[in-house]
Amino acid sequence: MIHFIEAPIHFLENLGVNVKWLLIVVGFGLVYIIFTLFDFKSNQIIEVLLASAPLWLPVVTFVLFFDQWLEYVRKEFDLNQGRVTLEIKLPQDIFKSPEAMELVLTQLHQSASPDNHIQTYFDGKHPPRYGLEIISRGGDVRFYLSVPRKKFKNIAETQLYSQYPGIEVHELDIDYTAEIPWDKSRFSYFSMHFSPKKEDAYPIKTYIEYELHKMPKEEEKIDPITSMLEMLGSMGPGEYVWIQILIDANRKTSFKEGSLKTHQDWTDDARTEIKKIIENAAKRVGVSSDGIGTNVNQLLTDAEKDTIKAIERSLGKNAFNTTIRAMYIAQKDAFAPGEKIGAIITGWRAYDDLNRNAIGVRWRTDFDWNWWQDPHGHHADMLKKQELDEYKRRVYTSQSSKDGEKVFTTEELATIFHFPGKVAFTPSLARIPSKRAEPPSNLPIG
Repeated sequence: MIHFIEAPIHFLENLGVNVKWLLIVVGFGLVYIIFTLFDFKSNQIIEVLLASAPLWLPVVTFVLFFDQWLEYVRKEFDLNQGRVTLEIKLPQDIFKSPEAMELVLTQLHQSASPDNHIQTYFDGKHPPRYGLEIISRGGDVRFYLSVPRKKFKNIAETQLYSQYPGIEVHELDIDYTAEIPWDKSRFSYFSMHFSPKKEDAYPIKTYIEYELHKMPKEEEKIDPITSMLEMLGSMGPGEYVWIQILIDANRKTSFKEGSLKTHQDWTDDARTEIKKIIENAAKRVGVSSDGIGTNVNQLLTDAEKDTIKAIERSLGKNAFNTTIRAMYIAQKDAFAPGEKIGAIITGWRAYDDLNRNAIGVRWRTDFDWNWWQDPHGHHADMLKKQELDEYKRRVYTSQSSKDGEKVFTTEELATIFHFPGKVAFTPSLARIPSKRAEPPSNLPIG
């Protein structure tokens, strides 16, 4: 049933229709038609509703306010945890593959499972949310990590230093986002949400496919992040690009963890997709699924074999619920959306594998049908202001049925967020001028 209504929902959204309000109107219309057809008396209906209120009102109230209450207690929990933004300054040489960042992310994978329902519904305990951020300030490229202050700041710093001994990690006294206020008289704003175009099971092209785990010579490396860094480095004076990847641990959830129904983690769906690939291959050659036996490899194409291999490799990794946002902000006289927004979009193509998955735009702060969706521009301004505020608070609101959380493994995340070596020739990528060394033990003093 859900798949049956997905196509019309996507079609209506592409036309700019607010599907949520449309469904509400259709629902009331159906109720009115039913009452008219069966000639229900309004007084009788009201009397029945009032008489049965002790039965249905608590249930309706609980369902309506369940998410709002969870959001409230979790926000209080996050405020008590505090938040800190860490700037990572890179050394001149980094002789590590993205696998080093994968180890960092693995250590940050904290499911924070509550011990009881009190911790979930009154303390607001939930998995920590991290922000992996790469930004450009007029072409000056920087790496940041946003983490909860309590407990996770020390974990993040320890893991970063353990995997990248030459880096410097600094806590920002004032978050870098503070320099951009909401001021339409000075700045123009544009925001986009990105996510994979296919199901979570299908991974993007990762550093394994680029063979970076084999540690080739620096001049032989092909690092997909360089495309993004070059784009960020091409920004001119008065232009800002903020890329934010928000992650929290993917886990099984039930009522104890704050869900009205049980949700398995992503692995069951991944195994289902493997089964579908094999069944489709059998159907293609006219073999029944029961008679496949041990001849599976003979049925599969090379692309299907590679896909199954990649999915199976992903099943052995920790995974995060992930959302990706990119904001382009510029002073009024420097704003060039036609050129720069296209560059931001193409910066993600290095991670595309057409046989598996690709990262694309799922929502943006403009409209295809401005003449009737937003004739005066007020709705777009409201969305842009909301995006700026949510970026600063490290939160994310899904804006359409295509938009929302997707699952990325640590391997995928380490591919799109890691510290490159000299293969990244971007001159504006900030690096530590020289490598620091410990003073000799016999240095004379006094």
